[in-house]
Amino acid sequence: YSGEITIGGVPLNEVNETNLMQRVVLVRHNSYLFKGTVEENLKMAKPDATKEEMEAVLQKVNLLGFLQTQDGLQTQLLEKASNLSGGQCQRLVIARALLRTDSAVYIFDEAASNIDVESEELIMNVIHELAKTKTVLLISHRLANVVKSDKIYFLKDGEIKESGKHDELMSQNGAYRHLYESQMALENYGKGGVA
Repeated sequence: YSGEITIGGVPLNEVNETNLMQRVVLVRHNSYLFKGTVEENLKMAKPDATKEEMEAVLQKVNLLGFLQTQDGLQTQLLEKASNLSGGQCQRLVIARALLRTDSAVYIFDEAASNIDVESEELIMNVIHELAKTKTVLLISHRLANVVKSDKIYFLKDGEIKESGKHDELMSQNGAYRHLYESQMALENYGKGGVA
């Protein structure tokens, strides 16, 4: 291998891991939620978060209303938040990430996979809103989620095969377009549409 990866002009191999973890937030499709209260899980991202800050991020991910029907921030979570739905867990993980306002980079690795369509749409709206002020890396197998991205890197066999905006990649008539059209045909078929 040759070359280097830089973050803010600093080569990655020179970045202190502790400093890196303070500036980068990773949200995975299976990010962990701990047994305890919603508040305790949120404060892992920002120990001095106020009630108002926590409620604001819960509102952004459309989880506050549900929690208010429970015990609010004091709602008890079972291990891995098994008492919440998959979409609720993922929205809580994203709310926790949003509390880390001092982070420069947010990485969402399949953050909207394995959840219901309504939650997925909500999560993608939050991610795209965040991308207006922060650097967001969105990793997704579902290409409909990356259509609005500033730059798309299409990986195949561990290599970048195509890159550009959605419209540019569609006009290239390559692997990205083929996969995108295949996925859309499957989704439309699942909705009773004609493929």
